[in-house]
Amino acid sequence: MSQQPGPTGQQAGRRPRWAVIASAVVATVALVTLGASLIGRSAGEEQAGAIASAIASGRLDEADRLASAWLGRRPEDPEALAWASRVALARARPAEAAEFARKAQLEGLDRSELRDVEGIVLARAGRAAEAEPMLRAHLAASDRPEPMVARELAEIGMATFRFGAAREALARWRRDAPDDPEPWVMEGRVAERVGDEFDEIASHYQKALELAPDRDDVRLRLAEILRLGGRHDEAAVEFESYLDRNPEDPEALASAGLNELGRGRFAEAERRLSAALGRDPGHLEALKGLARLRQQTGRFEEALESLDRAAGLEPHDPEIAYQRSLLLARLGRSEEADRMRARSERLRAEADEITRLRDALVRDPNNVDLQHEAARWLIEHDHAEEGIRWAEKALTIRPGHRPTCLLLAEHYEAAGQPDLAGYYRFQADPGP
Repeated sequence: MSQQPGPTGQQAGRRPRWAVIASAVVATVALVTLGASLIGRSAGEEQAGAIASAIASGRLDEADRLASAWLGRRPEDPEALAWASRVALARARPAEAAEFARKAQLEGLDRSELRDVEGIVLARAGRAAEAEPMLRAHLAASDRPEPMVARELAEIGMATFRFGAAREALARWRRDAPDDPEPWVMEGRVAERVGDEFDEIASHYQKALELAPDRDDVRLRLAEILRLGGRHDEAAVEFESYLDRNPEDPEALASAGLNELGRGRFAEAERRLSAALGRDPGHLEALKGLARLRQQTGRFEEALESLDRAAGLEPHDPEIAYQRSLLLARLGRSEEADRMRARSERLRAEADEITRLRDALVRDPNNVDLQHEAARWLIEHDHAEEGIRWAEKALTIRPGHRPTCLLLAEHYEAAGQPDLAGYYRFQADPGP
């Protein structure tokens, strides 16, 4: 059998050398490709970090410029598109955010990489139950600043009375955006809802004001908390600072008047309370404060007149009824005083009931039966707007909940809105 001619010695020596050269070329190309990929990835991570930092610091114009520049260089980069979507969300441009997110997925970005964007959009659309798991998963997996995600989770926690969850999200928000006053403001609101000490509540609002001294809304709330905590002199400083900038605000004038009453400065208190009523004749707290002042200064007929006006505005307030009973007794109108005292006791029992329901809802925020009870009490006691909110919350958790649907149907029927009444009767689950 003939043999195929073998390579000559020169050929035999050349083949391995070319193989080595070819392997070296392939390896070089691979390294260059890998290097370019790593450089691109590193640059992308740097851009992402810069944009995240700008959003966290509230420098939204800068975040916008960075995202636009990134897209200008690499218009089809899915990461650049994803970050452009986040910037659009930060600037409250949801349609633009959705479009960038859509393009990012078309360019190959997995939907799971955009769960923060999707979760925020869902939360802002009122679909918290769908949004929360996405946002929690995203926050747990992310080491970069995530103030938008933390904020949405804090607001979901607040809305559902899960204050522990809200505080957990607020702690992350403060860590990720240390110069933002808003998480401190929300921490103050949570502290008020859970009944923290007034000094503790005030400390949160004070921290917010350190970061944003021009936040008049926070200054007014701080002044009110200091007043309620008996720190009247400190409260007076904050009220004065607020009123220098907002001299016509009846809410501030009324609270400042009550604070002066607490300081024992009756003339100044009356001036402030009267000024509040001059701007808002139906200001309940100003009327109650003026009645208290007049009672303390021996002007009992005038005090009763103020309380009568207050009772017309808030007929279910047990404290107003009780104070009226005291004044009637002082004026020698004993039969009226007895009737008013009995009324105040009945109203107090009703107020204790709604307090019980609210406390129970703090402990068990998704209890539909409790939400229905709260809604019914509020609607029956002239707080229809708040009652409707509780009823709608119950139906979000359990659509078709028959007692709640029928409650809303009865309310809208009585309010002369038969279409809405019919809608809720139709929505009610079949019952006995």
